[in-house]
Amino acid sequence: MRRALNPYANSRPVLTALVLAVCTLVLLGCGPGSSDESILRAEFAIPRAARLVSDEAQPKEAGWFGREGLKITIVFQLSEGDYRAYVARAQAAGTWATLPIPEDVLRRMGAVETAKTSIARSYEAQGKPLPAEGSVYNPTQQQLLERFTASLAPQPGDGLFQVRSAGTDIMRARKTIRREPEQDLNDFMLGMLDHAQQRIIIKVSTSY
Repeated sequence: MRRALNPYANSRPVLTALVLAVCTLVLLGCGPGSSDESILRAEFAIPRAARLVSDEAQPKEAGWFGREGLKITIVFQLSEGDYRAYVARAQAAGTWATLPIPEDVLRRMGAVETAKTSIARSYEAQGKPLPAEGSVYNPTQQQLLERFTASLAPQPGDGLFQVRSAGTDIMRARKTIRREPEQDLNDFMLGMLDHAQQRIIIKVSTSY
């Protein structure tokens, strides 16, 4: 008596291979190579021996439209030798500036002018009068600047800083160093070198 042929017998190896491939992709996608820490270590050429002090991120996971309004603050502790070498390279590159961050740069990073214009346009579109200047619903540019500055990681008393911007997909797109931004930024990576603590502080922010 002949055995009935199993129509799925030949497909089992293929299905197994597909399952293994999917599992591999998932593991790679969730591994250290795609973490915020590894991306920022590579972006700022952080020494391998540098210790992660803190890592705060919101949101941690991507939604339907990616990680909207991304905010990251990450701090690395370097050894004395590594820190001195890093500072020497930063100074030689000429792309880092001395802290504190100038107010003009902070205004561009915080997109203060853009925010102020957006408020006026919003009320105009609704056909409503603009609230009093300085009120909760219509803050002054100075108030907006103060709010933004307060949202940043505290600036070290002595050190260097650098601002990078991409314009889109800041964690993966190519960045440009912005020493004196001429327009408001919709995203940025702020690197700060803390000479007293021998630490590197990185702040990431997007408005999209």
